[in-house]
Amino acid sequence: MQHNYKHHPIHGFAVAESGMLWHPRGLVFDPKRSTREVKRLECCEIISTSREEAEEYALILCRAWIDGLKAGK
Repeated sequence: MQHNYKHHPIHGFAVAESGMLWHPRGLVFDPKRSTREVKRLECCEIISTSREEAEEYALILCRAWIDGLKAGK
């Protein structure tokens, strides 16, 4: 699932686990070069029973990382 957040292209993925479970993986890309990955976020401790829920959580991880990046400036 692809979105833009504060000019950054972000992608949320669900990574399959055993037993029909999923964990989130998020990718954040450079706002000026949309093919350049700047951050990969993965949380294996958060397990979902729904693929859509894991994808949405991955986007939440991306947004939180971008917000932290902006706050540090």
